Amino acid sequence: MIQIKDPIHGYLRLAKHEICLVSSPPLQRLRRLKQLSTSHLVYPGAVHVRFSHSLGSMHVAGILAEYAYSKLGLGPSELRRLVYIARLLGLLHDIGHGPFSHTFEDHVLVNYGVNHEVLGGRIVREHPDISRCFDDYIEKELGLSAEVMARLIEASSLDSWPLTSSISNGVTERTLYYVTKGAYSADIIDYLLRDSYFTGANYGFGLDWERLAFHSRPVKDRIVLEYKAKDVLDHLLIARIFMFKTVYYHKTVRAFDKIAGEMLLKADKVFNYGERLDEVDKYVELDDEYVLSNPEVRGFDEAKYLLNRVVPYKNVYQAVLPIDQTFKGFLTMSREVLRGSVESKLRKAHPELLSSDNIVFVDTPKLPTNPMFEETEVFIENNEGEVEAKPVRETLAGSMPAELAFLRIYVRDKYIRHSNEVREIARNMISGKEIRSFY
Repeated sequence: MIQIKDPIHGYLRLAKHEICLVSSPPLQRLRRLKQLSTSHLVYPGAVHVRFSHSLGSMHVAGILAEYAYSKLGLGPSELRRLVYIARLLGLLHDIGHGPFSHTFEDHVLVNYGVNHEVLGGRIVREHPDISRCFDDYIEKELGLSAEVMARLIEASSLDSWPLTSSISNGVTERTLYYVTKGAYSADIIDYLLRDSYFTGANYGFGLDWERLAFHSRPVKDRIVLEYKAKDVLDHLLIARIFMFKTVYYHKTVRAFDKIAGEMLLKADKVFNYGERLDEVDKYVELDDEYVLSNPEVRGFDEAKYLLNRVVPYKNVYQAVLPIDQTFKGFLTMSREVLRGSVESKLRKAHPELLSSDNIVFVDTPKLPTNPMFEETEVFIENNEGEVEAKPVRETLAGSMPAELAFLRIYVRDKYIRHSNEVREIARNMISGKEIRSFY
């Protein structure tokens, strides 16, 4: 083993097969992907990268698995196998991210019908340095092939989880799903701790996540949390909500994300994303530095905005909507409809704008990034030993402030003179009866 010093978790130990993966170009590329895309332009300390998050997720996943599966009375070799599989899930879960992380996914990958999980699966299957680690170490030691690992990364639900064998006492390998994809997964735990630390937004500080691990146990296909640790779950959920509001959905961060998205779309002619998505060795060339260092890309106005921290949008209106599932469809579908309607009304009052486009942009909470709208269930064992399945929104966090479901309208800098009119148009649309026509 080797040891790596991490500012969040202290010393992280890596086994030989993990060292093989970490040393590969696809994992090393994550050093050049900022964890929070453009958030460093608002929070200067937020320059941490997906590489360190992947190591942290690996560490947390291993501890979650060790606490949970040690309750089953397994032999040392079987417990070790499950812990190492969990660690691999944590280590590799973000390997498919592109430059500017979720911004690339929201603006580029969506147009190709894929996401970073799908691309992560392709990289694990097809990149020779990754497959060599599986052939030389992982498949021999853990019985886990690169193909199965790829399907684990791609799995979007428990139904598509490829590991289904029985472990002990009616518990199956499906329980591993919750280690990296559950309501208090290793991914969520690490990014809350890490993002809080590097942004200075302290909501994740003091999260007693090991108490969550200690009081979790596998039951059939699920990981169940004992009621005595529910207070820590509440802390985690509340921290997620306020990190969403304060950091991930900060109004200026979202404006910079919009600029970065526009730049990435224009850069398609430079990098030919379609070809790179089909050839993983070309895809893994893409990272933040590779994109922004390209001379042609640096000539784009959007790249200049990012490099010089210039915000060409002004937030002129924000609406607070109730946290209600009936608004989920509205928030998902209405962005372009609202933008078109606002611009149409403005052009009607100002015919000289008829040929103008990109006057405003409308931003709604990214779903399911907003924890209040996600469908994830958490399984809690009450004092009577009964297991209750609750959606995240029905826990204590579900009673938190309604301003999480807000909607924003921004005006492009060249049209700032129309800010007051746009604000009034938006106010009449959102607060009046007209909003009902959108859903």
